[in-house]
This record gives sequence, structure tokens and C-alpha cells, in this order.
Amino acid sequence: MTYSDMDARIGERIRNQRKRIGLSQKELAGRLDIVFQQLQKHESGTSRVPASRLYEIAQALNTPISHFFDVDERKTQRRPSSLSDISTIIGPKKGKLEKQVLELVTAFIKIKDEGARTDIVSLVAKLSKSSGSR
Repeated sequence: MTYSDMDARIGERIRNQRKRIGLSQKELAGRLDIVFQQLQKHESGTSRVPASRLYEIAQALNTPISHFFDVDERKTQRRPSSLSDISTIIGPKKGKLEKQVLELVTAFIKIKDEGARTDIVSLVAKLSKSSGSR
């Protein structure tokens, strides 16, 4: 992978995360105190993102900075993750619910024990069917 490929991949991840949380380029650029045209250049990979700005972007998108550097080629060759569909599933309900869903999915993915994952899915399904006031 060349530097320009890395720049493009980082820009793509910025754009995807920005869209995932429902921010426009203008809104994110405003949070970063830059013009949106500069953000466009970062997202397209035509302008490298300085480390300090990438840190600010990660903060503004409430995303770990490591998210932008996950370049395991085996992962990029797989079918796109359904995580990109979370915003569609949640619909207009944004904010805290979306953050909770992303946190839940991120933690769930890290669980190595398949039996534990199955138990968690079963528990969540049971809780969602309960008529309690939870």
C-alpha cells in the first residue's frame, strides 16, 4: 500500500464515519474550524490529514483514532459489514441510541467465545420481548 492509498483509505473512513453519525461536510468542517473544501480534500485523499487534525476529527466524530488506521487487507476484501447499515436500522432516532448501538456492536464483535455471543443474542432477544418497564 502506498502513501496515497493510505491517504485515500483514511479519507474514506472519515467520510463514512461522518455520514454514519449524520454530519454534513460543512458541519464537521465547522467543528474543526476549517473550510469544508479542505475537508473534501481530506475525504477524497487528495490532501493528507495532519496527525493533529486527524486527532481533532476523531474527537469530533467520537471515534477512536485507531479506526482510521485499521488497514488489515484481509478485512477490506470481505463483504462490507452490516455496521454501515446501523443508521438505516435506527432511522431518525439519533444521538444516544445510535452511540449505544455502536458501542454494543463494537463490544460484541470483540467477544471471541461463540457460545457467549449466542447467549448474549438470546438474552437481548428475551429482554426485547419482555413487557416490563425496562
